[in-house]
Parts: sequence; C-alpha cells; structure tokens
Amino acid sequence: MRHAYLYTLEMELRREETLVDCYADRIGIRTVAVEGTRILINGEPVYLKGFGKHEDFAVLGRGFNGAVAKRDFECMKWMGANCFRTSHYPYAEEWYRMADEEGFLIIDEVPAVGMMRSFFNFAVAGTGGANKGFFASETVPELLKHHIAQVEDMIRRDKNHPSVFAFSLFNEPETTSPEARDYFTAVFAAARAADPQHRPLTGAMEKSSSPEKDLCNPLCDFICLNRYYGWYIAGGAELPLAMKLFAEEMDQWTAKKLNKPFVFTEFGGDTLGSIHSLPSVMWSQEYQREMMEETFAMFDRYDFVQGELAWNFADFQANQGIMRVMGNKKGIFTRDRQPKDVAFLMKERWEKI
Repeated sequence: MRHAYLYTLEMELRREETLVDCYADRIGIRTVAVEGTRILINGEPVYLKGFGKHEDFAVLGRGFNGAVAKRDFECMKWMGANCFRTSHYPYAEEWYRMADEEGFLIIDEVPAVGMMRSFFNFAVAGTGGANKGFFASETVPELLKHHIAQVEDMIRRDKNHPSVFAFSLFNEPETTSPEARDYFTAVFAAARAADPQHRPLTGAMEKSSSPEKDLCNPLCDFICLNRYYGWYIAGGAELPLAMKLFAEEMDQWTAKKLNKPFVFTEFGGDTLGSIHSLPSVMWSQEYQREMMEETFAMFDRYDFVQGELAWNFADFQANQGIMRVMGNKKGIFTRDRQPKDVAFLMKERWEKI
C-alpha cells in the first residue's frame, strides 16, 4: 500500500479524422480477495491501519475542503496509516481521487446508521405487549427500497476508484432478529449484483451484535466490530475488568471458527487534549494512551484480527448535550489536526506493522 501507480486512460470521439471530444481519467489496477482470515491486495496480505473519519473541521463544519483533506492525508501518512472508513456516508469524490493517488484503501460506507430501536419497545412494555424489533416495523419495506437504492448509487459512483476495496452496508444496526437477517440478506444481494468487481462486503456491528446473538455475520466477507471496552464498557478504574470482558468476547468469536478476517472499525474514548492526570483518569491523555495500549495488546492475541481503524481520526462536532464536551473528543488528533499524545504511540506501532 501507499505506493500507488495510476494510468491515464483517454477516450476520444472522432468524426472521421476530426477530434470532436476527448475525456481523460486516471485509473489504477489491483486485485482484492479475502482468503480465510487474510485480506489480500494484489495477492499480498494487508493489515488495515487507520481511522473512521468525518468530513468535519472547525469553522467550516461539515463539508469538503481541499486544504483540510490534504492535511488529513499528510497526518495519516505521518502516522503510518493505510486505510480509512467513510463513516457513515460516502464522502465527496475528491477524497477518493486523493486516496487513489496516495495509495490508501477505503471502506466505502452507505448512510445506514441508527437502524436500531431500543432493546424493547417502551410504548408496549408497560402494557404487557410484545417486544418489537426495528426490522419488524411496518415501514421497513419502503426503507429497504431506499437502502438498496443508496447502495446502488454508492457503488455506481465509486466503483472505478482503486482505493475502494470494500463496501460497508451498515453501521451499528440491530442484527439479532430474523427480520434483520432477512432485511440485510436483500441488501447484500443487491450490492453483490451491483458491483462488477465483486469487492468484499461488510458492515460495522456494535456490542449487542454479540457472538451468541448476531445473525448477520454470515453475510459479511470480513467482519467489522465497533467496541468500546474501557470507555462505554467498564471504564476508568475498571479497565482491567474491561480487558477481561473483551477477552471473553474474543474467545467466543474464536470458538465459532468463522475463518474470516476481523477488523475493528471503532474503538477508543473521549480525551481532552488539555487534560493530563497521574494516575490516569477518564478524559485524560494518559488514560487514552493506557486504554489504547491494552486494546492493541488484545488485538495482537488473535491472529484473525486483520485491521484496526480507530474512532476517530479527529475530534468532531456533535449534538449538544450533557454527555460530551463541545463535541465528540475521541479523536487521535484535535479538531484542528494537532496530534494528541496517543498519536505518537500509534505511529510507533503502525510503522512496525
């Protein structure tokens, strides 16, 4: 990775010997395959190192800016990264062209976020009524049509970018009901029909999509997990417990013998770049580094883990509320793209992989 070579393809329209129009584009040629627990690019195994991102920057807000994108690529190159996920929507096409030129890999994600109802339906819980999952709703058939249309649009637009090596068809939905399995079976079938290159398909699953309950992992060519052990699960002084629970889940996945690559598409915790604390406490830079060290050690214990995309590349704005301080602070970089302490830990790790 990171050593891209692009060809210039020119198409001419002529009327006899007269040139009427000419269109030139830069293309790359590569192969993508998943064999057992390995992801292969051009026949060589690759370990994914990088981030989930957002199109977000201070002052500008949500949107594309060429200078910001250039800065982001330079920061990722400095880190030794080779991949990012377009969480949680396809980005401006300039991102893909820059990734083509820089030799980055992209997991291209459709805007399918929040497809999960509460673990039970509060409207009926107090009346003794039956629980009702998200995909049992009467509006799901119409949603499915829209979801498939979004997938087809994404593939149609981005299929010719060599940087796009996989498509993610969901982020953190309900995956534990028969209705969810049927819904996503249709989405995956549509994606496979739409992509002439037959790239790997996946989707990011959160904690309730556990080894014993998830019904959708058979659809995925490689499995993506969003896990926040040490933050949302047993944070702070309970970090040793968090790692114990993490190992228990990973052992359960191991026992299933799925023979597929696993990629962690989200992990991390909110950190204020101005806060230092000894002993470490949540929100401090020391705690972020300690939690990441423990998380990386867990990844290294399981040979089917073939990638780590931290959440998030940089701090970003989020809804106002009492749970976050001026946005989501899980960035490895601050919102103005300066590295937090943990960036140096990750740079050292990634340059050795």
